[in-house]
Amino acid sequence: MPLQSRPSLLVITLMAVLPSVLPSVSANAGEVAPVVPVVWESPGCDYDKLGSVEITLGQRVSETTMDPNVPTVDYGRAMARLAEAAQARGANAVVLRQHQGVYFTLKGKRSREPVYVKLSGGAIRLTPEAMAKCPLMPVSVADLRERSRSEKAVNATSREAFEGG
Repeated sequence: MPLQSRPSLLVITLMAVLPSVLPSVSANAGEVAPVVPVVWESPGCDYDKLGSVEITLGQRVSETTMDPNVPTVDYGRAMARLAEAAQARGANAVVLRQHQGVYFTLKGKRSREPVYVKLSGGAIRLTPEAMAKCPLMPVSVADLRERSRSEKAVNATSREAFEGG
């Protein structure tokens, strides 16, 4: 198959460690609001670290896929699943540490939403007193979506995109 007619996998990866302040997902414009807030940075007050949580949503798509209707992933749902994973560990907040969004491109047309999302963070527990002193500012699904879309796109094969991950 000629190189120019092969579909490619467009990968946008934000694997840089993010600062840690406690925002959660807002419930406006159809966004899902998790029970446990997802935040960018760790709070400035005392908290207990409960370990890491990680979720994946969607499927890894091969660059040879010719299906124009590859299922996409909703960021709100992904953040809600991360919050649920943190809550299962006993956390009352989760600090977002890493984000990976993978988009699929077929014949030069990129999917509007990612086909695969991986989120990881640190589950933490704050006392009610600490929660009162350190108000948490949630991560907005719209902000996360915009960060993913604004990063420089990288064309890669599925082998390159998913090596080591």
